[in-house]
Amino acid sequence: MAIPVRGIPVLEGEVAERFERERKKAERERGTIKFSQETIDSFKKIMEKSRKNFI
Repeated sequence: MAIPVRGIPVLEGEVAERFERERKKAERERGTIKFSQETIDSFKKIMEKSRKNFI
């Protein structure tokens, strides 16, 4: 049977609490990407040009 080279690190104490606070904060403040119709139209134009140049 193999002997593990290293144990699995586990956060404890203040470090674990800080990690959990930061995780919850990041989850609350998670951003979203909203594309305007203008952005979508620009993307479609770029893709059409790309298709014309790709054989």
